[in-house]
Amino acid sequence: MDFNRRVFLKSLGMGTAACLLSSGGLPRLARGQAAGEVGRNFIFCYFSGGWDTLLGLDPRDPGVFTEDRVGQTRIQLAWDRLPVGFSQTIIQPRGSNIGFGPAAESFARHFDKSCVVRGVSMDTLTHEVGRRYFITGLAPRGLSAAGSSMGTRIVAQQGDLSPIPHLVARVESYNEGDPAFASGMSVNSVTDLITALADGPQAPAGAVRARLDEYRQRRQGCDPAASNARGFLTLIEETQFKARELVVGGFNRRFQFTNANDPEMVALSARYGITNLAGAESQAAMAFQALKYGIAQSVTIELASGLDTHDNTWETDQAPNQAIGFSALATLVDDLAAEPHPEGGVLLDHTTIVCFSEFGRTPTLNSRDGRDHSLSSSALMIGAGVPHNKVVGATSDVAMNPRAVDPSTGEPVESGGVTLSPTLVLASAMASAGLNTDALRVDGLPCLMA
Repeated sequence: MDFNRRVFLKSLGMGTAACLLSSGGLPRLARGQAAGEVGRNFIFCYFSGGWDTLLGLDPRDPGVFTEDRVGQTRIQLAWDRLPVGFSQTIIQPRGSNIGFGPAAESFARHFDKSCVVRGVSMDTLTHEVGRRYFITGLAPRGLSAAGSSMGTRIVAQQGDLSPIPHLVARVESYNEGDPAFASGMSVNSVTDLITALADGPQAPAGAVRARLDEYRQRRQGCDPAASNARGFLTLIEETQFKARELVVGGFNRRFQFTNANDPEMVALSARYGITNLAGAESQAAMAFQALKYGIAQSVTIELASGLDTHDNTWETDQAPNQAIGFSALATLVDDLAAEPHPEGGVLLDHTTIVCFSEFGRTPTLNSRDGRDHSLSSSALMIGAGVPHNKVVGATSDVAMNPRAVDPSTGEPVESGGVTLSPTLVLASAMASAGLNTDALRVDGLPCLMA
């Protein structure tokens, strides 16, 4: 049966744009905030636990920053302790202005689509605070998030251009005063999403209703439905929207990556190296499919975990876990750069990706052969609206402290300038898409926009 998207969204209290959904196929959905205008997609990628930037986005030359100079530089690479197979040198492809650490080797080929932001001052050593700072773009109130998630802010301004405008996997999501349709629909894994969108005889009775109820219960502390009665689930309850309407488009088959009978799923699974539906690989594939088929316009995923390495697990876990995330990200960028966009160009031309962690790790090893929390971090911006093949900002060559930058060029300056922060990074991503940044109380930086 055909199902009119205007009716679909109106039944949710979301109606605006019209587009047909068919149970026999899922065409791309209309993008754009007005006729002739193209909406920007966003993907936010969280590396959980606090990444070691020396291994990824802010490396140092091991020929210069040697073990016998640690007392002078207060920077200890210790790359010789990494598992077999990791490079002992900076990765810098021909033509690249960006040097990457050993954990980001698989991603380095995308230097020409990327901007690495170094010397981001996090102003916290607390996981919850740093994470929520980058999720919302505002410094938390104590441990509590201040304001809405970036995906919520973006969708609130763009409008409800897709059935699940704001899709979130394994990352916190917030709505503080924004429209209900912009709230994140959170899942713990791709399996959750498949189950939530299941339809027909194969679906467990009440699967969508149960999954959505679980979402609400799981998000008691931050779900807008619990805190301010403006959330996605409250909207569903108030309009008495039936679960089946959400699944009538047959969305779930786009995420069945272990379906050996579907050639598209077989190819996706092989391309991303998917072995389960909860890992970074499946989340990256989920983000691609959600944008490819117009199912979502903002997607937030967790691409790495296990990065809180205060002891000798740093040697065995930090680089491999980062590498999993960077590899999944590289494949996601491959796909976005190859997939045509209905308005011209490719999906990546209409998509901004921001990668972050809650903070970095200390540049020297501690007495337990691990690294502790550092106030200094990095970020990675890819795709639309982003200056390409560019490094913005820097950390010092002694102890890796953030350096102030010229807001126009992004080059470090000895006096004046601005200190980079999550707020400035995220405001720049929004401003590059023509979105209002008043809620963040700053303008975007010219050096972070293209």
